[in-house]
Amino acid sequence: MTTAHPPLFPAVPLPTDTSPPGCGVALSLVAQDVDLALRLASLRPTGENADALRERLRGHIRAYADAAGTYAHGLADGRARDISLSTVGHARAVAADPVHDPVANLRLLAKAAQILARYAAAQRGAR
Repeated sequence: MTTAHPPLFPAVPLPTDTSPPGCGVALSLVAQDVDLALRLASLRPTGENADALRERLRGHIRAYADAAGTYAHGLADGRARDISLSTVGHARAVAADPVHDPVANLRLLAKAAQILARYAAAQRGAR
């Protein structure tokens, strides 16, 4: 007897929220891709679907990196600023790195996209 598995790419409605100006990526789409990547990392971290998801996550990171960097530079607390700038730099590096460990790469890309989207949203709110 086989067990039924939920679809890897379930149908999702188009996002209705907006992204920070200039990013062109809806926050809910990032959240959906992050959730999918974290699930996919533990189930099937290789193959066409995983590769396509990696590219989308890299795109999210590229889309949010500048706004997230602006947010990080604007933080008044030196320690928080240093940590945030390091996080943005690390996210850019992860997006540029080749895949050596598919599980770790998916998880790192997902969390980096999530954090940069959060920073970019905070930057938009600070204006």
